Amino acid sequence: MTRLAARVLPPSVTVALLLAAWIAVTSTGSVPVYVIPSPRAVAAALVTNWGDTLASATWLTLAETCAGIGLGVAVAVAMVIASGYLSVIGTALTPLLVASQAIPTIVIGPLLTIVLGYGMSPKVIVVALLCFFPVALNLMAGIRDVDRRLIDTMRTLHAGWSALLWRVRIPAAAPRGFAGLRICVTFAPVAAVFAEYTGSTNGIGYLMLQAIPRLATDFVFAQVIVLTLMSGLLLGAVTLLERLICPWNSPEGHS
Repeated sequence: MTRLAARVLPPSVTVALLLAAWIAVTSTGSVPVYVIPSPRAVAAALVTNWGDTLASATWLTLAETCAGIGLGVAVAVAMVIASGYLSVIGTALTPLLVASQAIPTIVIGPLLTIVLGYGMSPKVIVVALLCFFPVALNLMAGIRDVDRRLIDTMRTLHAGWSALLWRVRIPAAAPRGFAGLRICVTFAPVAAVFAEYTGSTNGIGYLMLQAIPRLATDFVFAQVIVLTLMSGLLLGAVTLLERLICPWNSPEGHS
């Protein structure tokens, strides 16, 4: 079995088995359609609503998600670089780093909506808060855990602190940062949808709030599928970006 087949075949079989189980459950008629709709009904809802409302809502949620990821990563990288030059910055900001995760999103979302309104800003900030912590924490851990032999070798070459930071510490920590980024991008679309619950006029979260009271479960399932695909695409994009920026950390780089 080739490497590509080994990667593609197991998840494909899993999806096929889940789809078969879904069809089997819904075809018996023992479960009401407003609880678990059939795959055909979900596909019909996806196609019917895509051109009218779902497409624009999807693009808006995707834009909020990407902007939030970008903001969270930018702030995390800036903080880690600043703490690399001045360690007291990292020490001072670590409590804020923890506090950003201690406050529940269910509290932050409505407060941001009250302050910033119903636009994209509250959703972007909620996603940024979600992404900031795992990326910053992994980068800081990666910088601290750099192989001492690399640092000693650079110092024998009279490398200064900036050279150590940019040529050794950051490249060594980058794979750890991408590990944190892979974690947060899978949850980022869900965070954007939750932020839309607290106040919005468009987006997948807004459409879900409209569909649930009407028991339009097929449309809700269609939106869940869109969110799942969105998370998968974002994860694939991050994996590709990591291979471009950190080629030494890819399986091909280790071989």
